[in-house]
Amino acid sequence: MPELRCLTIAAEEPKRLADFYRKVFELKTVSEEDSLIRLSDGVFTLALLKRRDEGSRGLHAGGFRVEDLDKVKQKAEKGGKASPHGEWQVADPDGNLIDLSGKGFGAAQEKSHFPIRHLALYTGDPKRLADFYGGVFEMKEVAYSDRSSIFVSDGYFNVALLYQRVGEEKNGFNHFGFHVQDLDEMRDRAEGAGVRRGAKRPDRIPYAEYRLHDPEGNGIDISVKGWKV
Repeated sequence: MPELRCLTIAAEEPKRLADFYRKVFELKTVSEEDSLIRLSDGVFTLALLKRRDEGSRGLHAGGFRVEDLDKVKQKAEKGGKASPHGEWQVADPDGNLIDLSGKGFGAAQEKSHFPIRHLALYTGDPKRLADFYGGVFEMKEVAYSDRSSIFVSDGYFNVALLYQRVGEEKNGFNHFGFHVQDLDEMRDRAEGAGVRRGAKRPDRIPYAEYRLHDPEGNGIDISVKGWKV
């Protein structure tokens, strides 16, 4: 079964972001170059890519480890191209980029106490994306919200397909999340790393309790409850 195991962030300063994630979430370095730094929690890989232009900054692409690359490429249908960060790159129906690799994206041998377990994106049609991720990557629908959002999972990782209402966040990748044991500890760590302690999420949010932002403004949910998989 395909597994979502990588998130690429297009960064202004990859090294600065790497230092932040190492300090706050204890991610380990897998590889480090000027243009690309790979960190890992022992299962999932966070790739920090030097951005090419202003428009590319932020959460850039998801990444699936797949057993049969050709089969997944055929299911994805929507073109595709060689990927410098995997073996092939496709896009979902909304145009969100997805790297594919049969080899994986590199994971640290030591597991972090704070694993990455969640990714969220906004879409005008959650069901269309749920059908895509289910049909191509075998992800299952595991939860729903009263705001027409759908949560899908590969059995380990949770992806929120959030319904985008007029005036809300733009379509596309929006934030990701760490499963933690102590919210105040993580907020203290974030503050010690030079960012704000974060804001409490609305009570209607089913999983994450607080939202932090890294030094470049990328949204990070922290949750003790965790996400349904």
